[in-house]
Amino acid sequence: MRVVNEYGEPLDSNGYAPSILQHENHCFICYRNMYAQRHEIFHGSNRQKSKEYGLWINVCPVCHNSIHFTDGELDQRLKERGQDAAMAYYGWSTKDFIARFGRNYL
Repeated sequence: MRVVNEYGEPLDSNGYAPSILQHENHCFICYRNMYAQRHEIFHGSNRQKSKEYGLWINVCPVCHNSIHFTDGELDQRLKERGQDAAMAYYGWSTKDFIARFGRNYL
């Protein structure tokens, strides 16, 4: 049985919809292809929603650490891009986004 999100996007066996931000398997930030791993744009209590709505990117380990262990500027910029992408892709208003993710990142 095929599992899909509320918009009909197929989810893989780990619950991920295809990324709406990236279609390549290189690092989204530095463009290197070394050991890219998934990073959910909205983590914590919103991690599952990030997976289901395709709000994830591939990042190399160095950039992944930069997202989590720097001053937060990169994380904020990714959240802004993620919110923009979700609103455009799914036709959400800012109010719709806030209803799903709890706050406005723009």
